[in-house]
Amino acid sequence: MIFARSGATVADEKAYGWGKRGVSVTTTLLRNRLREHNGTELRHRAETLHRRIHGRGASTHHISAIVLGLSVFVIALFVDYNIIHEFWTRALANEFMEVPPALATSVTFKSLQVLFATLAVHYLISHIGHGGRVAYSLFIFVLTALMVMGIGLLWANNSLPAGAKVFGFDVNESAQHVDTFMKSLGIQPPHAPRVPAEVRALKHYEIVIWLFSLGVIFLVVASIGAMSLHTAMRGFTGITGGALYDTHRDARHGNAMRDNLRRAELDRAHHDTDQEAFFRRKIGDFLSSYTEGVIDGHFSAGRTDHLINKATEAAEDVEANIGDLVTGTSSSELDGDNVERFPRRGRAAAAE
Repeated sequence: MIFARSGATVADEKAYGWGKRGVSVTTTLLRNRLREHNGTELRHRAETLHRRIHGRGASTHHISAIVLGLSVFVIALFVDYNIIHEFWTRALANEFMEVPPALATSVTFKSLQVLFATLAVHYLISHIGHGGRVAYSLFIFVLTALMVMGIGLLWANNSLPAGAKVFGFDVNESAQHVDTFMKSLGIQPPHAPRVPAEVRALKHYEIVIWLFSLGVIFLVVASIGAMSLHTAMRGFTGITGGALYDTHRDARHGNAMRDNLRRAELDRAHHDTDQEAFFRRKIGDFLSSYTEGVIDGHFSAGRTDHLINKATEAAEDVEANIGDLVTGTSSSELDGDNVERFPRRGRAAAAE
């Protein structure tokens, strides 16, 4: 898809490319270009665009993106809600680990912040561009790696013997009950193994590590939910084409594809109805697109005037003999000097 400097799609992409590269247009080159707009080519272009936009594969892809994206988004909200709800429940619980009735509603509303947090991340990744989303995805990947490492650390911590654990109690709950029972009998329980100095030093940061881990888990899940919502919105945009105010790259590309499909259908109908009028319009499209390309090529003033004047002369010459295009005569001109030839196989392979 080619966009001119103004941001709109050009009517003739090849003419725009020739103009931007500074290709000098002659009557033969223009006539050969117009001969490409035959009934078979127009029908093939319309069918190809219709398949890419409204085909079964495209619809299945968009619908799957919407369903899967929204599903992951809802699951992420559910997971984050339970994490935050448990946190606020423990923070506001009394000495019996029960939330007072007056604070029960407060816990629920505090837990609903996950919805606004996920939507905030979604709005962020929607406005930072493709490069920003790639960088943010890499950042979330690093946090996810830290989260997985943290889960492994907790598993290893729970596998340590009593007294050597870094997080939580030094002994398990059953051992505490035994010690309490022995004290009630007047028997001094055995001393727990001495905790290493490194473990005692790390215990000073236990609360900070727990809070950081909670924040990382919350951010990772909320970000995955936000990116899934962004994927669902892309699928929805692919089906609807986006709103009028949507200037996102995906929306503009989708609208341009739909415009090209409509243009191809109109070209096919126009060609079948009145070929002479069709070729006259194509000459105008070629000249305007070529001129846009020359201007965007930023040539010198003299070079720009020369290219545009030469293309205008070729257009006038072809239009004066428009009947040759309709009847398909003068086919020998296809071997003229000003024809864009395909490179030889060896040269093309070397260029690659």
